[in-house]
Amino acid sequence: MKRILIALFASTLMMGCASPAFDHDNENVSRNKGAAGGALLGLTAGALTGDAELAAKGAVAGAVAGGVAGTMHDTEQARENARNAETADALRQDNRSDAEKRADELEAELRVLQLEQQIAEMKAAQDDSTQPAE
Repeated sequence: MKRILIALFASTLMMGCASPAFDHDNENVSRNKGAAGGALLGLTAGALTGDAELAAKGAVAGAVAGGVAGTMHDTEQARENARNAETADALRQDNRSDAEKRADELEAELRVLQLEQQIAEMKAAQDDSTQPAE
């Protein structure tokens, strides 16, 4: 009877490990993995003693410990993701002053005028080289 109980409990835990709750998109993925891993570890340790009651208690204790550790990791990941999102938003914004923006616009306009002048000079030089000498 003890072995059947242990096998039933173990198979239930194994089916839980195939859950879609372990997807990386899930915000509680570490909690779920920690709880399942802790439960399996506790169940295995209890099953090695041959006592079904100890195996069940070990599975529960392991699941709680693994779930708590996983939750702490999930919380830290959520904080890190929030910091990364905030940094990315700040980098996307144009934080220049109006004077800096206007100076950049004027520099761009000046550069366009210089390029237009260079093109005109190149065209004039090309026209001079294609005209027949008199």
